[in-house]
Amino acid sequence: MKYLIFLDIDGTLLSRGGVPQRTISAIQKAIEQGNLVFINTGRSKGNIPFSHLSDVPLTGIVAGLGAYIEVEGQVVFSHAMSNEEIAFAMQIASEIRTGLVLEGEQILLDYLPEYMNPHWRQNRPAVESVEDMDRRFPSHRISKISFTNPISAEAAEKLGTRLGVISHSTYAEIFSKGLSKATAMDFLKRRFAIADDHVIAMGDSHNDVEMLRAAGIAVVMGDGNPDVKLLADFISIPSHEGGVGQALEVLVLQP
Repeated sequence: MKYLIFLDIDGTLLSRGGVPQRTISAIQKAIEQGNLVFINTGRSKGNIPFSHLSDVPLTGIVAGLGAYIEVEGQVVFSHAMSNEEIAFAMQIASEIRTGLVLEGEQILLDYLPEYMNPHWRQNRPAVESVEDMDRRFPSHRISKISFTNPISAEAAEKLGTRLGVISHSTYAEIFSKGLSKATAMDFLKRRFAIADDHVIAMGDSHNDVEMLRAAGIAVVMGDGNPDVKLLADFISIPSHEGGVGQALEVLVLQP
């Protein structure tokens, strides 16, 4: 039976600005042998660094923490955050004086750029409100939102009354409740009729936890978060050395 394989991007597939050749070769062989390989990323589609992934063969894309699914170039699921959800995020960001990046399927927009962490400021268009966003970018579809600084437990709790929240040490991600990397995996498991024990997920950080728990086989990169490694069925070599490639060689590829 073929495997359904999900790969996080940052710190897993992509590390130190590129994808190791060992990983590219293993993915190519996995697909040639009939397996299905998807990236499964917290980034929205509009925030995926495709220029760094141009040599990576893929069956499809899961983006925006499950908000967007593409199979062989065809969009099969797409969820946009509501204006009410976006306005609530803007309200909290204003209260705690931090910036937001509104991550869309096609575009990225800044909110409150004067407060933004300089690391996040990349000359993106800035909007002042939901109304301003609708007026200037009427075809926008926002998959998820990133806070550009870490948020307090109090702010996370307040956001969590209406939205999904994942806090990181340097930023936070928020998204529509009921969506996750794992819900997208369930969608594709049903679509391709793949048994749970033939679902593999590979990641490295806290926003991969639900994905790893939803997989029959959980793989964590050797340079991944120590807490996340506790979920692993297999711990690979570091990502920049070809951790994804090594895992595919051991777990999937036939001689």
